[in-house]
Amino acid sequence: PAAPDTTKLPLLPNGWTWASVEQLSMRVQYGSSAKTNEDSTGVPVLRMGNIQDGKFDFGRLKYLPEAHHEFPELLLARGDLLFNRTNSAELVGKTAVFKGTPHPCSFASYLIRVRFGDGSIPDFVSYFINSALGRAWVADVVSQQVGQANVNGTKLQSLAIPLPPLAEQTRIVAEVERRLSVVEELEAMVSAN
Repeated sequence: PAAPDTTKLPLLPNGWTWASVEQLSMRVQYGSSAKTNEDSTGVPVLRMGNIQDGKFDFGRLKYLPEAHHEFPELLLARGDLLFNRTNSAELVGKTAVFKGTPHPCSFASYLIRVRFGDGSIPDFVSYFINSALGRAWVADVVSQQVGQANVNGTKLQSLAIPLPPLAEQTRIVAEVERRLSVVEELEAMVSAN
């Protein structure tokens, strides 16, 4: 895929590069639009409401039968990033990375799955999309349709990510997660008090 247009993008530190989601991904795919049900003997289907603050909330799951015709094509793998393509303007574009459980697991049509190749860490990309810079990009490219905001797969693939070397991505992800855990501990203390 072609590199992103960097004429309006800031310069990056040495060793970093701008890369589009299309360049980094092996697959970009919409989820299932099949009608789900409450039968928990089936395969759980993640929906837009299951993405909360960059993580998955596995409450209020819906299911599809194990023999559903879109499986195994629409089963999630560890490291798949899910991007909320349709929602209210403030919630469209939220993302989370699937960590492998529950297994098997699928995803609904208002989400886009991005499966990355080597060279990028899905959590790094997710943290960027959920950051102020990523949210500004979403606000810039969003389309409004009958009260719903939308960012389609083509637009998502054009998103330019400031990509450091793999070792630096690992350090950045570890530091972000360390700081988020501190915030979660503080929030728990405030709630308890």
